[in-house]
Amino acid sequence: MAEKGKILIVDDEASVRELFSGVFSDEGYDVIAAEDGQTALNILQNAEIDVIFLDLKLFGMNGIDLCRQIRETKPVSMIFAITGWAPLFEIGECREAGFDDYFEKPLDMDMLSEIVADAFKKLDRWKRRYNSISK
Repeated sequence: MAEKGKILIVDDEASVRELFSGVFSDEGYDVIAAEDGQTALNILQNAEIDVIFLDLKLFGMNGIDLCRQIRETKPVSMIFAITGWAPLFEIGECREAGFDDYFEKPLDMDMLSEIVADAFKKLDRWKRRYNSISK
């Protein structure tokens, strides 16, 4: 099966990283996992990844600050917030930071599979438009 695209999951819980890796690898995506923000930034410097899931409550840099940093260099990427601590993070703050959507744990992986497929379709359309304009 040809690779459908790369997904980055940033979560300090190994079980969540393993869940994403298992589900999305089975669907043909290349999944890269990181347990903290700095590791994620290092990965993003060296890999072209446009669909990103960030846990909001990470050790060190939280997901809101990480999203803001990623947006500086990846304005078109699709970045999704995931959290088990919904009351701590306001939806408005997530939108302002640049998240495209927000999901609470426990995660509905069937729904996230649809979200990921739609995200890659949208990115493909944007890239085609950009390439036709920049020629």
